[in-house]
Amino acid sequence: MTIFTTGRLVAPVLAILMASGAMAQSVTLSFATNTPPNNMRGEAESIFLEELGKASDGDISIVPYWGSSLMEGSEILGGVRDGVADMGFINANYYPNQLLLNSAYNLFPLGPSKYDDIAWAFDQMYERVPELNAEFANQGQRIVYAYGVTPFAGAFKKPVTSVEDFADLRVRAASRWYLNLLQGVGATPVSMPWGDVYQGLQTGAIDGVFTNIDGIHRASLDEAAQNIFFMPDLWLGLPFIITINEDKWQGLSAEQQEAFVTAAAAARERFSSVWDSTIDKIVTAQKEAGYTVTMASDADVDAFATLPMVQTNRETWAQEAKSAGAENPEAILEQFETVIGEARNR
Repeated sequence: MTIFTTGRLVAPVLAILMASGAMAQSVTLSFATNTPPNNMRGEAESIFLEELGKASDGDISIVPYWGSSLMEGSEILGGVRDGVADMGFINANYYPNQLLLNSAYNLFPLGPSKYDDIAWAFDQMYERVPELNAEFANQGQRIVYAYGVTPFAGAFKKPVTSVEDFADLRVRAASRWYLNLLQGVGATPVSMPWGDVYQGLQTGAIDGVFTNIDGIHRASLDEAAQNIFFMPDLWLGLPFIITINEDKWQGLSAEQQEAFVTAAAAARERFSSVWDSTIDKIVTAQKEAGYTVTMASDADVDAFATLPMVQTNRETWAQEAKSAGAENPEAILEQFETVIGEARNR
């Protein structure tokens, strides 16, 4: 330690310290997701990571762990909280207790059908309902990017040309709220892990699956169930989220934090065209493969979106949110309804 008192060594030591400080400004972050990079979701996340590198002039580097290679999808919320990964993909459906308020998106089946309007709705929701961000803060992380996926469709073993044809079919959905809606149209709702759905269709354990059309095509579920019933106006309103560990965020410089904001805006603009073109490509590919693709009528969409179970779901959700400590869940639902209405009428 005495070497710092010798004038001859002060300058070299200070130069080393300054160089070390400059090097410490760059950062490498790990990112965990459950999707591979070669599909629509992977493209959405890759675009954001690319834009982050651009916005930071290479000062922020990301090491991605694709396709559940680090954690399963249902483990990522806790993994980012505990520092297993610095950043991660979050689907609120995997965490019905920790992200209960964020699950309210599922209670509004009819939403905007243009990507710019969908993204605008996400922004407005997180701005007007601070409780949504608070749930992530309670898990030691914050949202740095949100993107939307394609609208709902069903893939069925038997021909389905209207909502009435759902009756008596065993249909899988991810969210309990959509399972309730399927029951409302006469189907037998089935809860089944995503990884088992293809086999379930092949073996006849289920007659169909109800999810976003990209998910159907990405997992080749349309190969096992070749009757597609596409509902473009029935949005999958739940945003897919990328978060960062709060301690990691606080360790970033102001410039690095601003790079995240810049990257999110640029990624949204790029992904908008991807979202539109992907739907067209999927429908074209399904038709070329010989699958039957039926576009839902306005009457079918309205019949689904105005089921009595829609209101029942909201009442159940409000009761559970209140029991979980939410002060005014009804006001949260009102904000959701207002924002979604504004988004559909932009």
